Amino acid sequence: LTACHSGSTGNGNSSADEQETTGKEELVLAVGKVDVGVFDPKKGWGTHAQIRLTHSSLLTIDANLNFVGDLAKSYSISEDALTWTFPLREDVKFSNGEPVTAEDVKFTYEMLKEDGIKFDLSFVRSIDIADGNTIVIQLTEPRSTFVSQLTEIGIVPKNHYDDRYSDNPIGSGPYQVVQYNDGQQIIMEANPYWYGTKPQFKKLTFLLLEEDAALAAAKAGQADIVYVPPTFAEQKVAGMKLLSYESIDSRGIMFPAVPSGGKGKTNDKEVEVGNDVTSDLAIRQALNIGLDRQKLLDIALGGYGQKAYCLCDNMPWFNEETIVEDGDIEGAKDILARGGWVDTDQDGIAEKGGLKAEFDMYYSSSDQLRTDLSLAVADQARELGIKINLIGATWDEIYMKGKTAAVAWGGGRHHPHQLYTMNSSKVIDTSYHNMSNYRNEKVDEYLDRALTATSQEEANKYWKLAQWDGRTGFSGIGDAPIVWLVRVDHLYLANEKLNLGKQPVHSHGHEWALFGNIAEWTWED
Repeated sequence: LTACHSGSTGNGNSSADEQETTGKEELVLAVGKVDVGVFDPKKGWGTHAQIRLTHSSLLTIDANLNFVGDLAKSYSISEDALTWTFPLREDVKFSNGEPVTAEDVKFTYEMLKEDGIKFDLSFVRSIDIADGNTIVIQLTEPRSTFVSQLTEIGIVPKNHYDDRYSDNPIGSGPYQVVQYNDGQQIIMEANPYWYGTKPQFKKLTFLLLEEDAALAAAKAGQADIVYVPPTFAEQKVAGMKLLSYESIDSRGIMFPAVPSGGKGKTNDKEVEVGNDVTSDLAIRQALNIGLDRQKLLDIALGGYGQKAYCLCDNMPWFNEETIVEDGDIEGAKDILARGGWVDTDQDGIAEKGGLKAEFDMYYSSSDQLRTDLSLAVADQARELGIKINLIGATWDEIYMKGKTAAVAWGGGRHHPHQLYTMNSSKVIDTSYHNMSNYRNEKVDEYLDRALTATSQEEANKYWKLAQWDGRTGFSGIGDAPIVWLVRVDHLYLANEKLNLGKQPVHSHGHEWALFGNIAEWTWED
């Protein structure tokens, strides 16, 4: 990060270069529930990368996962990593025709800093305007992951933003929202003032369908692109092709790491905390080496994915020392036995002090992949002497009960900030962060040093140590508050005439992963 400087490639500097458009100009898509945050950054619009279609951000991520300018022409960082400077483009307009100004950027960041819920900007000291059209952000301390927030925060118009912004969102992305029917559909049309390369498709209709209904829409010829879970991947649909994209979208099991009887908060609601079985380290470590990740891939994902050992496999901040030989049933049983868990009554379930190695595990009942993975995990766990009782539920229910039971968890971004939010004790009871209530002073120290590093190289060193330093860490061979199992390939059925261009490695959330390069999409008759 120190003294780095980046030019802008972003959405193309061609000031509305137009592709030669031929063929179809409207698309119907069913890629999941894409209305989370309903177009307002204060409600979380941008936390799953969905701003790209409707809003500009200061920076963006290119196909090679580099941070480059978007609304900012470039950016520079001072030697002490406390001053970030962004000269802004002058050719950017909102969808209502009004220019995007430095005042709009300042307003957006100050509004989100004051709110402090979806975006933590507490480390920002000040946001100032220099030379009329340059944003200067001063930090109270270095923050190595700040660069990622600069790609996720969509800029809103100061003069038109209020609590009803979602009713008529105004942004400066390639598309504008023209109709939103809650729970049914979103219709977007091309923004006539878009400053980048104009997409071929002038209208996008998003059908807000569950996975089975989306597949039915594809079979009925009512959708051009649909997301499909691996269990649907072999379905043949006339005129459509299966597209598979590698991701860092990981799935695993989150375990309460403290005994039962505690109280806490999730999303500002008081909840019960703790589980007497999963708080025992032997249970978690036994599952880490005992579960066979390849079999889970084959059974639950049809082979569409890769093994996972952390939230960031193959990324520059991944600690390869955490990779284990898994599927080791005898090794897992040995860990359990050394931890005092033995099947003394020969019922197939280990016990310790009269307590059965048995616990509940929640999964999203509307998510076919998590459902299938949870079933496969529970089946394998029985071979280890651990009984998992599966409960399908809504996410609202999971957030209320999830600190007392295991949860089929997920994540994975193009940046390491989730390593902090999932494992730092400092964010317990904030949002749905660190659902395990996991505490480790040494891990906290590494995470803090990674977060406040002044270079990416230094930050990566501490992200790796937080996973495992040879003695402790949050990885599966350490404290294992989350046991990561698989990385999911993102699968879509798309009209065979569609070309979606070069896709980068996808991050968590299949709903919006496709759309970062929409200007490259073409319809080839």
